[in-house]
Amino acid sequence: MMSNTLLFYGVSFICVGHLFLLIETCNYPSDLQSAVWEDSQKGSLTYTTNQMTGYTYSSYSSGSSIWNCFLIDGDYVVSKATGTINLFSAQYDVYICQKFTKITSFSYSYYLESDVQSNANNDRLNVFPTGNSVTVSQACAKTMDIPTEEFHVLVKNSNIADVKQWFPTPLLGKFEYTKVTAAGVSSCGSGSVWDDCTNRTTMSINMTQCSSVVAFSQGVTYCVTYITKGSTYYVVVVNPGIADGTTYFRFACLAVSQSGSTVTVVEKSGSCGAGQNTSLAGTGGAKYTMTPYETCPFTTDSPSEPSSDIGLIIGIVVGLLVLLIIGAVVGYCIYKKKKNQIYDREKKENANYLQGSRPPLYSGISS
Repeated sequence: MMSNTLLFYGVSFICVGHLFLLIETCNYPSDLQSAVWEDSQKGSLTYTTNQMTGYTYSSYSSGSSIWNCFLIDGDYVVSKATGTINLFSAQYDVYICQKFTKITSFSYSYYLESDVQSNANNDRLNVFPTGNSVTVSQACAKTMDIPTEEFHVLVKNSNIADVKQWFPTPLLGKFEYTKVTAAGVSSCGSGSVWDDCTNRTTMSINMTQCSSVVAFSQGVTYCVTYITKGSTYYVVVVNPGIADGTTYFRFACLAVSQSGSTVTVVEKSGSCGAGQNTSLAGTGGAKYTMTPYETCPFTTDSPSEPSSDIGLIIGIVVGLLVLLIIGAVVGYCIYKKKKNQIYDREKKENANYLQGSRPPLYSGISS
């Protein structure tokens, strides 16, 4: 009897332990693991299989930069901060919910699916009493929709050159530009060159002609991704050069609009922000008014557009091959028909010849 009781409790303990492991196991997406990633909002982040470091928050004299993977549901990734915060003499756990969109294996965009917390430096996060069971829907709860333009990007530190995407149509050109700072200081202008045509994924500024800093870079940035809201494009670019956090930043968001041939760009360091537009106020950057020397648009903004030329070439080649095969078959049929006609004619001629040359037949015995 005692042995059966021990067996029962032993099996129960193993089952509960196994269930606990199933519930608690959470690993970050495989692309993120074992690498350093540059975040457009938080800077350098280090991912292991199930932990992220570098994403700093602070609230009520508490905070953390270390997070553990907590729950994943499709594109939603919930992380839980190590440590707790004290609210009204009670301990609370802190969660962030990121809704990821994969751009490449080395770049992602994401939205933070929580409300802005004024007591946490306006970070988007959720808190729950320590010990409470928390679901994905709870960790990702919000009372207001996230503005379309308020998104962030992650770029793998070792593969910055591999994340390039095409710029949207309004930026596909070589432009003369005038820069105006928030203080009203104007620079560049006649002869300046902003080039997104030589390489439609790379913005190159002629720093010799005008040395004023553009997009918080040394003159070269890569397009990471963009979204649209109404007639405004929100383009995130990454600076592959120096990023000192003062003059030069790793990321910039360009709000872009077009009227006729004139393109207006307003820059902001880091991620695109709620309410950002092509007015200068509040961005901390500069405004650019651009007129094209030339444009180089695709027929659409879709990055798959150049492949249509390849498809056309393949179609032409296949069509020619089909025509050649048909021609060969028809030629062979004509050849066979002609050969048969010649054979029939020769056969008939031979038959006539044999009949005309045959010696006469005699009946009876010759004398």
